[in-house]
Amino acid sequence: MRKIPPIHLLLAFDAVARVRSFNKAADELNISHSTVSYRIRELEKSLGLSLFDRTTRSVALTAGGVHLHDQVRGAVATLEAAFASFTDKRDVVRISALPSFARFRVIPELSEFHRTHPAVSIEISPTTRRVDIDEGEADIAIRYSKSTPLAFHCERLLDDEWFPVATPQYLARMGNLGIEALFKQANLLSHSRQPWDSWLGEAGIRISPAKRSLTFSDTGFLLDAALGDQGIALGRRSLVKRLLANGSLVRVSDIAVPSDQRYFLLASERAMISRHGRTVIEWIRSLVHEG
Repeated sequence: MRKIPPIHLLLAFDAVARVRSFNKAADELNISHSTVSYRIRELEKSLGLSLFDRTTRSVALTAGGVHLHDQVRGAVATLEAAFASFTDKRDVVRISALPSFARFRVIPELSEFHRTHPAVSIEISPTTRRVDIDEGEADIAIRYSKSTPLAFHCERLLDDEWFPVATPQYLARMGNLGIEALFKQANLLSHSRQPWDSWLGEAGIRISPAKRSLTFSDTGFLLDAALGDQGIALGRRSLVKRLLANGSLVRVSDIAVPSDQRYFLLASERAMISRHGRTVIEWIRSLVHEG
């Protein structure tokens, strides 16, 4: 079998050789500067020669680097053209996302994304099940976790916090009550994995354990109940942002408790090196740019 270096090493080499910058190559490939440097070192080690002359201000190909790039760039262009043609006909960027995040953050922005990127097809699979993107179960995954998940590429996407929200109509129905009296009389809607205890403790409000409340195991159902004027929900900032902006819900208190979980974006190698995959990843980042 012919010895060919891994494709991700060759793609990093081609990018640095073309743009003459490790930082610009990292931006183009949507990976870190240190990852580009590591891949170049691995390629140089496997070939037994130096490919770049590096200074603090510039990057230049060595004679060996020039020779290799002359051989490689045509092959990379051919592969890109071949897969671009295939992608235009059949390729779909598959996103696995938590149902709540897909519903409240991703789907509302899809129309605008398709308007500005008509050539990119997206398939969304809403699930709480763990998916192995390195085994091809999805191209991109968005997960909510305490610890950093394992994947070819993983980045911290968004931190979160919890605070109470309700519809203006529900609060009007409750009357002009002070914050403690309101919580003692209102129906409290909570998630099974995020009870009210920590928020009530932070707010200094003591409520009888016998207080009536409704508990949900699905965040979407929890927010549906709040939107249906059924009570005050302990909502996540990441999910209620749009509902607050359009007035469907209002924030009941400025007090918030930080979540011990955060969102992570996971991507396969295929997604990181494909044109459409990088486009979708950048779009997802833009969705959470301001929290």
